[in-house]
Amino acid sequence: MRFSRLAVFSAGLLAFANSPTTTAGVVELERVTLDEGNVTALLEVTSQFYVDAMRALIDERYRDDYRAIRWEALEDAMRDAPVARFEYRFTIDGVPGVRVYHAMGGLPLSSVAKSVFEGPTRPGTPETPSSPTESEDEQWQAGRRASSVDEVAVDLTDERFYTHFDDVNVRAPVLADDESVLDAFVVEGRWRAFDPEFKALRAIEKDLKSGTIPRGGSVYGTVSDIACTSCEYAMTRFGEIYEVDFRVAQVFPSLPRVAQSELIASGSARLKGNQLVDAISERPLLAADLLRGAREGQFRRSLSPRAMGRSFKGTPWARRSFQLNPARLPRLSESSSEDSPPSRPRVLRASTPDC
Repeated sequence: MRFSRLAVFSAGLLAFANSPTTTAGVVELERVTLDEGNVTALLEVTSQFYVDAMRALIDERYRDDYRAIRWEALEDAMRDAPVARFEYRFTIDGVPGVRVYHAMGGLPLSSVAKSVFEGPTRPGTPETPSSPTESEDEQWQAGRRASSVDEVAVDLTDERFYTHFDDVNVRAPVLADDESVLDAFVVEGRWRAFDPEFKALRAIEKDLKSGTIPRGGSVYGTVSDIACTSCEYAMTRFGEIYEVDFRVAQVFPSLPRVAQSELIASGSARLKGNQLVDAISERPLLAADLLRGAREGQFRRSLSPRAMGRSFKGTPWARRSFQLNPARLPRLSESSSEDSPPSRPRVLRASTPDC
């Protein structure tokens, strides 16, 4: 399938990573919509680092069984947290080098797990799994109220759970404000110091100051969301101070309606529910949809109760699906006799809070 008319909306990372750099301090932000290039695959790798670390943390600290609503809150946190992958490319004595900084947005994993497994049971019942734990504004404002020193310390204790990083692929941790010339500010009610782009910037800055990486390089990044104005400003300021160019591909959640209509009219795509999929393979075409599905798969393979050998309180895991869909109505052919009405589906009642 060819999408030449949509190139302005969905150029892959490799398309601009090889273009020449003329002036230090340039910031180029590219929107990626269709799954072209390797943006989705790169971010999926970053996400897996954090999923594996969270599994190790839960194995160590939370061995009990918990209500289904808590596992759903964990899935929401791990699937929806934005991720970023920033490559710092440099040259030493004519030899090219690279150091890759991986970051996940939000508070440290220990703080996330504590909120999920030790905090109040979130609103909703097993019949409404999409109910949020709390509003995003409340989560980010809570992060802002928390002492940055405390969060830095918590993040440092999490280091032992990240066993897959090395000298080339590194984690961008939460760093103290006094170690950086970069300042985050509030955008749409959220303090942006915990955005993955901001974490990656501060990690690169720290390595530049320590001499771990040489100055004069360039950053080529991929982000699972659209950068906010705080992160855009931080990239601009970083480029000006350290003379570094930025070229960042951002995953945009949707296509313009006109572009989507053109794909459908051409017969190469169709809508499957709310997703735009390939007309033949039914594979999602949007990078955002593919990445979300990949991260859901990571959770099922590594963090679901079944994957971890757990069960729900009072209910064996095998008896219910994780998404807690309504019980299937039996077909008439499955009834004991033609005169017998179909049996009623079992209704899952709301559970009382476990804390």
